Amino acid sequence: MTNKATFYICSGARFSCIFTLLAAYQGGLAQAYSYNIPSSPGIEAAQMGGASIAFPQSSMIASDNPAGMSFIGNRNDFGLEVFHGRFKSTFGSEQNENNFTKVMPLPSGGFNYDYDAKISLGFSVYPIGSGVWYENPIVPGLGLPKAKSKIVFINLAPTLAYKITPDFSVGISPIFSVQQFQVRGLVTPQPDGSMGPAASHGTATTYGFGARLGALWNINKIISIGGSYSPKVKFSDAKGYKDDIFADAGGHLDLPAQAGVGIALHITPALTLAADYVRINWADVGFLNESSGSGLRGQNVYRLGLAWNASRAWTLRTGFNRASSVVDSEHTAGNYFSPGAMNKSLSAGLTYKVSSELDLSLGYEYGFSNKVKGTGQSQGTDLDPRFDQLLFGIGYHF
Repeated sequence: MTNKATFYICSGARFSCIFTLLAAYQGGLAQAYSYNIPSSPGIEAAQMGGASIAFPQSSMIASDNPAGMSFIGNRNDFGLEVFHGRFKSTFGSEQNENNFTKVMPLPSGGFNYDYDAKISLGFSVYPIGSGVWYENPIVPGLGLPKAKSKIVFINLAPTLAYKITPDFSVGISPIFSVQQFQVRGLVTPQPDGSMGPAASHGTATTYGFGARLGALWNINKIISIGGSYSPKVKFSDAKGYKDDIFADAGGHLDLPAQAGVGIALHITPALTLAADYVRINWADVGFLNESSGSGLRGQNVYRLGLAWNASRAWTLRTGFNRASSVVDSEHTAGNYFSPGAMNKSLSAGLTYKVSSELDLSLGYEYGFSNKVKGTGQSQGTDLDPRFDQLLFGIGYHF
């Protein structure tokens, strides 16, 4: 264990470490293939690698494109993603290994109501986030507690969608977000020059507000295109952490701006191929973009999915999600408390139409390993996260 690596995590009077964020409900852990943002909280879309901007299938579409609410009818949806993560990391030396395994249920839900032929009103709730629950302290022999971090963003999105024409819709979702942040087990220089435990502030709860805009155009029976944009969701100051960890970020942690475009090709009435491109601007978020900490870069996300209505009762889906890496080898130490190196997954699933009112969905998503070995000041700090998850969904039409 080198002093350089320890100092890199917490330098001077403020912390530059990054265990960035986003989890699902209390203590939850997110699917981190788009750093810490899941492919989709909508179960049908998650079965297709998240491809949904031009192909809405449930009332969770507001998390990607609010305009999609215009084309799904009256329905309620409940989703449950059971996340299974296995994390192996080293810090400062490959002999200083720390591991944990986590199984977490990640619920989401929504509804939509067509007020008339033009106006649709809906609501979605969905979580994003990350955290670590290492089995040991970050540095042995200093009397530190087990290394732990969590952040929870629970996003509430009331939605208004309006059909300008029968085939073209626009939508808006104000985003109200509640964030809970906690970290323990950090080290920092002590008055005598040694390394020791950093002060702990417990759990800080903050509140944020933002919005998402979207448009969707069914050009003809074969082609649909869509787009959406969400500016940065800004949060209030985090009590305690605003004076150290978030000091250089204005006292708070925000959600990044993101923009996306999508296309859906309805090859036949029963077969649809959908693809999305999403840009997530992590590099514009204070604390996450610090070169002495996490040094996150902007991220390009590619989603590709296929849906086949095999019969009146069965729909089969598959998809692939690939994102550029936001964590480079020189910043693995700064991401030890949030090893969001997972960036590609393969998914598949099905929906069974029990009746004209009830749908049941089941799927599976497998995340490919993307081990990152530290170099430079992060030499000896390696991140090796892996995950898979089960997808369950219920849709009720009314």
